[in-house]
Amino acid sequence: MADVQIKRALIAVYDKTGIADFAHTLVEEFGVKIISTGGTARHLSEAGIPVTLVEDVTGFPEMLDGRVKTLHPRIYAAILADRDNPEHMGQLAEQGIEPINMVVVNLYPFAETIAQPDCRFEDALEMIDIGGPGLLRAAAKTHKHVLVVSRAHEYEVVLARLRDWGDESAREDTLRSGAFRAFWNTTAYDAHVATWLSLNENDGLPDVRVLRLWNWGRLRYGENPHQHAELLALYGAADTFDLISAETRCGDQKRFSFNNYVDVSAALELCAELTRELPRPNEPRTSVRGSLPTAIQTPACVLIKHTNACGVGAAVDPIEAYRRAYLGDPNAAMGGVLACNFNVTPDFATAVMETYDRWGKDAGTGAFFVEVWVAPSFDDDAVNIIRTRKKWGERARLLDVGDMTAPPNPDVLDLKRITGGVLMQHCDLLGLNEEQWEVVTNRQPTAQEMTDLRLAWLVCKHTKSKAITICKNGMLIGNGAGEMARVMSCRIATWWADDSELRTQDSGLDEATPVAASDGFFPFRDGPDILMDAGVTAIIQ
Repeated sequence: MADVQIKRALIAVYDKTGIADFAHTLVEEFGVKIISTGGTARHLSEAGIPVTLVEDVTGFPEMLDGRVKTLHPRIYAAILADRDNPEHMGQLAEQGIEPINMVVVNLYPFAETIAQPDCRFEDALEMIDIGGPGLLRAAAKTHKHVLVVSRAHEYEVVLARLRDWGDESAREDTLRSGAFRAFWNTTAYDAHVATWLSLNENDGLPDVRVLRLWNWGRLRYGENPHQHAELLALYGAADTFDLISAETRCGDQKRFSFNNYVDVSAALELCAELTRELPRPNEPRTSVRGSLPTAIQTPACVLIKHTNACGVGAAVDPIEAYRRAYLGDPNAAMGGVLACNFNVTPDFATAVMETYDRWGKDAGTGAFFVEVWVAPSFDDDAVNIIRTRKKWGERARLLDVGDMTAPPNPDVLDLKRITGGVLMQHCDLLGLNEEQWEVVTNRQPTAQEMTDLRLAWLVCKHTKSKAITICKNGMLIGNGAGEMARVMSCRIATWWADDSELRTQDSGLDEATPVAASDGFFPFRDGPDILMDAGVTAIIQ
């Protein structure tokens, strides 16, 4: 790639954050001459930066309320000329046009404008940028000779690269990545405009939906070893949690598999909802959904295997919460994903690393390990314990996901592929909607039953249909999932619960009676009969 010398820069930005400092450095440190348009030129001039107006370059005034400023051959020829083509350079010289080597442009805030409830059609129309995308595309096309900067947050990086401009490899990467980001940004911009223009007057929905996906690379394999898989980030999704870019305290250097990510996502979603919804045991639920202060959050642990919860525990003591989660099904817990909603301390890390020695003697597995461990944060001493106490700790992937009390974004979409298309819905954010609960029996649930019904309801929500969930004293003791008939899920849940009872009957968990949740209504009494025969005393459906 040619040795690009940055001598003239065209700067025309709507968002002027940091632009004066950036331009000042370009002028003072690199000797760059600045060309600019109306509002940007005034902003830079007021900051004491020498600026040449675009109209002085073109010999043509801005017109149509600024709609026409840079749309001129003396601007576009200065950007688009191929410096390696003698004919191009000869034509520039013949017309007295000096090349432009840098274009700094950001676009009108169209998406932000149409998001305002009082936005009129005319307001949106004026926010459709014409000159900005044109300049970005022209500069990006000629990125072999022109450096293009399209976002304010890139300024410091660009300046650092300019200070190392003699490094050919770094220079080429800067030019090429700038071009990519310019096209990426104009693509998103055009998508917003197209979607807005496609709004259907009948139902208010757009005729098109544009999804942008960022490829983070290949996974070890797909759902099965013979399947190719890639990790794609839904750009601009603004989800509450971002597993893709979460800080990884990586043990095993192998890439995550498809199934790892699916299970980690399931564990995080359930654990976060328990965090938002459950008050501490024996404390009244007085706060509204999603706004419980951190001081009364229930410590909770979730163990996931094949997307479903095989262990869930909630207790005032984090170690007790983990013990309950593990004892739900020690066989399934082995090799699963662990999520907890509190900072991992050395004491808690020690308990998990000693799981089998402390509580596993009746599990029949003879071993225990965790593939991935998710938490808001990990103490450094806890990480050291995890890495050194057991061989499996060297390989476990630890994910810091941050605060789990944050409310979910209601605008995030849930997508599911079907043959020939995609189904789309808003995520299910309905948690403990207790204001809608109705007791249809003569007997009211006890306080303990209500506490366990809340837990069962939330676990059931995150269990694959048809789901029957049995909980007791802050612990998942039975989960029937994925069956075609609800009565079969009832049988599986009670079989599992019977087995759990044998492990927990001497551990203080037999003080309560089991309760159950169903993710759909019971069409016949056969399902409830199975549950009641197993000792269930309250059911929520």
